[in-house]
Amino acid sequence: MSDQKILDQEPPIQGAKLLKRAIEQFRQLESVGVERDVAGNRKLLYSHYAGLVLLSLFNPAMQSVRGLTDASKLRKVQKLIGNQKVSVGSFSESVRVFDPEHLRVIFEQAMESSPAAITGAGPRRNIPEQIPDQLLERLRIADSSALRALPQIVEAVSTEANGKWRLHLQFEPLPGRPAKLELRPDETGGDDDERVVLAKSLVAGRVYVGDRGYEKYSLFHEIVTAKSDYIIRGQSSRPATVLESRTLDNEARIARVISDEIVQLSPSRSKPLNHTVRRVVIAGRSQGRVRTDRSNSEQIILLTSLVDVPAHVIAAIYELRWSIELFFRWLKHLLGCQRLISCKSEGIGVQVYVALIAALILAGQTRGTVGKRAFNLICLYLQGWADDDELRAGLNAICRAAQKR
Repeated sequence: MSDQKILDQEPPIQGAKLLKRAIEQFRQLESVGVERDVAGNRKLLYSHYAGLVLLSLFNPAMQSVRGLTDASKLRKVQKLIGNQKVSVGSFSESVRVFDPEHLRVIFEQAMESSPAAITGAGPRRNIPEQIPDQLLERLRIADSSALRALPQIVEAVSTEANGKWRLHLQFEPLPGRPAKLELRPDETGGDDDERVVLAKSLVAGRVYVGDRGYEKYSLFHEIVTAKSDYIIRGQSSRPATVLESRTLDNEARIARVISDEIVQLSPSRSKPLNHTVRRVVIAGRSQGRVRTDRSNSEQIILLTSLVDVPAHVIAAIYELRWSIELFFRWLKHLLGCQRLISCKSEGIGVQVYVALIAALILAGQTRGTVGKRAFNLICLYLQGWADDDELRAGLNAICRAAQKR
């Protein structure tokens, strides 16, 4: 099947128009950044830039600045994105005037318009049935992941942040979608520390779930002050005074809960926390070699402000933290975001949002099952190696297999 047929014909299924649909959404960005063009000679618009980034997600030959600019010389690429060839210098310079926040709006619009049957862009998630729906709706899992630019891209484009950036993400496990993301230099401490980033984005009515990197008593204080709650993993070395030990029921024991206590953290602090703190200790699952240098490594210590939620539910909620790890893996490896096209903050933001927008569209064509097989099949189709009927049959087979699991 020719590329011309992909671009111009209305196929039996919407998946064939994936690229065109996304680029049509990008066209609302054509006026962004042109106000700085006093001379009136800007040729590479925001919509063109985003369109090229979108193409790179589906073709490994285009996952670099040079690969993208070479592709922009091809007539079919020019017709799709609506622009002429682009030079390396123009591509690298233009990103400075393209604010990723405009793509955030398009991404949020795409999430709102997604059919209810779609569970979101990302891997399949198993939600424990013991977690009540009203609690599930409040959950936000917080984590961050490093993104590394290729050394040759860093040298060619910029030395900003040495090409090291970190994606800070808040993930909602029930719909399986990112609720908030922010890109910062990959630094520890200061304004770029993951605990500081989370504290600045708190909203009321949430339950924030995090690993040990978020254990900070001032953050606990700010979460409760914001009228939200938290479940965050702590360290065994932290001092605490036990105020109350609770009896474990059968459900708690099945969930591997070892102890359930009300505690006072850091009794030497001159300013105590503004809320009651609960400590739930869970036996970790044995995996890999035994660590003789960590006597308590098999225990998971959870600190939470939820004092009335059953212990086995607290344990089940923390298990959901792995959904964000799966999402990071999916984002970086399935959609190519492990390789950054630009190491400038604006360029990284554009690439991540374009990937998420493409992911939502993919989810709409695969009934929410956006796995490696479906992604590869769509890539083959867009590159002309599969026909309409083969794509339709392949996606249907993948969806049926997913429903049986």
